[in-house]
Amino acid sequence: KTMKIVKHYSDDFKRKVIQHYLNSDDSMKTTAVKFNLATPGTVNHWLRKFEKESNTPIMDKPSKKPQNPIPDSPEGMARRIKELEEALERERLNTLAANKIIEIAERDLKISIRKKSGAKQSKK
Repeated sequence: KTMKIVKHYSDDFKRKVIQHYLNSDDSMKTTAVKFNLATPGTVNHWLRKFEKESNTPIMDKPSKKPQNPIPDSPEGMARRIKELEEALERERLNTLAANKIIEIAERDLKISIRKKSGAKQSKK
């Protein structure tokens, strides 16, 4: 019999792996290989673990409200553009993460979450 080697990883490392997976086009398999993990299922397990947590960097990034809605100088405008670009990127990542979670739930739990176009609503 061979003895199974169990490796323990820090939550920071797990979050790094999940962030990479969510922010890249890499599959779970490619991500597992890239981070030297035994199986792609490890990535999926960690993803499910951290999506249940509140205040994770994956899903919960606070949006910054602009201090000055109408900048009055070129520097202010450049700062505002940078704030808006950062906010847009945060929202893009949140959408990507949400879509990935829906995709995994639909695949693994065999449930339909997204409404199919042209589908008739059942009357109750």
